[in-house]
Amino acid sequence: MTLKITPLTSIIAAEVSGIDLAEPQDDATVAALRQALLDHLVLIFRGQDLSEPEQVRFAGFFGTPFEIRQHDNLERRPDADSRVMLVSNIVENGKLIGALPGGELQFHSDSAFDEHPLMATVLYSETLPSRGGETKFANMHAVLDALDPEVRDRLEGRGGVNVFDFVTQVKTEKLDRANSVHFTHPAIRTHPETGRRALYVNRLMTEEITDMEPGESSALLSDLFDMVERDEFHYVHSWLPGDLLIWDNRGAQHARTDYPLDEPRLLRRGGIQGDKPF
Repeated sequence: MTLKITPLTSIIAAEVSGIDLAEPQDDATVAALRQALLDHLVLIFRGQDLSEPEQVRFAGFFGTPFEIRQHDNLERRPDADSRVMLVSNIVENGKLIGALPGGELQFHSDSAFDEHPLMATVLYSETLPSRGGETKFANMHAVLDALDPEVRDRLEGRGGVNVFDFVTQVKTEKLDRANSVHFTHPAIRTHPETGRRALYVNRLMTEEITDMEPGESSALLSDLFDMVERDEFHYVHSWLPGDLLIWDNRGAQHARTDYPLDEPRLLRRGGIQGDKPF
């Protein structure tokens, strides 16, 4: 097979074909995949048949696989890999087997509430509903480039306070920080490998801009969130069983559309350790 990388839009995402990720890959192939992720921010591999160890091995092409923070309220499988988290609405023994179980999930960058957010995320599909559950991706470099210079100037040198409780999927009000994890990162971050800058605030987690009056901060964030959600910055992925996706959290955000909650959905998620944004 010959590796082929095909852009899916002019703004973000490419499909990678001519590769079986269940097989070991040589250094040249891994280097090509790493460069493709930098170029396109989201890579899609269709028709893969992967075990959890093979998914973790793939993640290792891009960095160090992340040990997932496990939740006590989930039904854990005895043979579960600590570097893989299930995203699912399926219930076993009276407990959900996965996190983020159903419905809409607002735009966000994974683990922006941590000091060292995930560099990239890997998601593999096993069981899918008959409709819905698409994943939207936004190019945050392009969003920043499209901002009015005056707005960029207001963000320079300021931070975004990111707050999350591991439960909320659609945020309508600020969370209780005493019972949530939170961290402040630059509102505009620099990609450590490409040097490109990106907007780094998101609707699901970012609650305020530092050193700004609350009213001004809220109004500015609302405008920024609306801009991120404009279709011109997006690729929308309609999942098929056996799809494997990887995306670069340093330059992309993602969201999930609603789907029928009475239909099972199961995906396997892994992460790659990242650095502190600057």
